[in-house]
Amino acid sequence: MQPMSDGTTARADTSAINASDPSRQELEESIDQLAAYRDRLVKDVIGMGQRLKLPQKQVEFTLAQHPELQKLEAILAQLESQKSEQD
Repeated sequence: MQPMSDGTTARADTSAINASDPSRQELEESIDQLAAYRDRLVKDVIGMGQRLKLPQKQVEFTLAQHPELQKLEAILAQLESQKSEQD
């Protein structure tokens, strides 16, 4: 707690913490949206690889190393974990 100029003490507002816990529906919507974005990104990378006539192994390597896809996968795993904790 922090002392205020009038001598009273300020308390941390914990309502924002409790309000930030997402509902199951919010988690599912976020998972669906991120999964759809991930799928579009994968499709775009594969399409670009085909247009550039890259070998399939190189396209697969690019997908495996793609930083945004890695980040999306980590976020999706975290959201799935949160969803399973609510069960």
